[in-house]
Amino acid sequence: MEYKLQFADVVFHILSEREIELEPQLQPFLAAETEPADLTVQVSWDWEHAKLPDSDRIGEDPLSYYYIEGAERFCVTRGGPKGAVACTRYNADFREVVCTYNEKPFLMPPKTMGSLMRMLPMREIFQHFQTLFLHASQIALRGKGILFTAPSGTGKTTQAKLWKQYRGAEIICNDRTLTRKLDGVWHTYGYPIDGSEPVRSEQVNRLGCVVLLRQGLTNTIQRLPPAKAVSLLMRQVVFDTWSGTARATAMQQLLSLVEDIPVLLLTCTPDERAVETLEQKLKEIED
Repeated sequence: MEYKLQFADVVFHILSEREIELEPQLQPFLAAETEPADLTVQVSWDWEHAKLPDSDRIGEDPLSYYYIEGAERFCVTRGGPKGAVACTRYNADFREVVCTYNEKPFLMPPKTMGSLMRMLPMREIFQHFQTLFLHASQIALRGKGILFTAPSGTGKTTQAKLWKQYRGAEIICNDRTLTRKLDGVWHTYGYPIDGSEPVRSEQVNRLGCVVLLRQGLTNTIQRLPPAKAVSLLMRQVVFDTWSGTARATAMQQLLSLVEDIPVLLLTCTPDERAVETLEQKLKEIED
């Protein structure tokens, strides 16, 4: 069976030996059958014949180990005593991607597209296609996307909800958002794996601004110079932190973003006064 899914205008062509369930939250991200694929993912359950890495790992995160052997790269999803639960083999341009499941560690074999996505090196894929992956809430207002970004617990979701309550904005995502520059224009996109209060919108908007948040007793706002904006935003970019190459790529993508898009620092209260402060600043920028 096969599916085409689209995230940040990157089209994934999924080909599987077995049936994979497409969960309702992924339905909005289906691409048209006629859309050309940017990468094709072959899904296999033949662990016995899978090609696995035979070298020292170059990096790891809480879910996976990473390897490079010649022109091939491997993302091995960790398992328990019975071994890894999956291995994704790919090359640097993602022309060939093969994800093989190891069914032994599972009581029930994985059958959903969401589980497959968690086995893929999504951070590296997005970087390859010049897409910034951010810890950010996103709202849409009059066709423009506004991103709220900050460490967890600072109030990203709160500010998004305030804009929905007081200005009728639409919430596109609550925790993770994608942004990409196409044909000279920065666009914003939702993402289906979106934290503890997920919003899974496929809506695409033109990026209007990025707002870094700080909690405060009063509301103040300033536009950040590019160097300061990059320094603060780097902490909110989702990338393979163990990889120097990934860090350098994230930095270059941010530099491109701050050259084009206003980055604001909003010290704010959790009420309508914060909305009014940002709203006034946006009017000044537009004028």
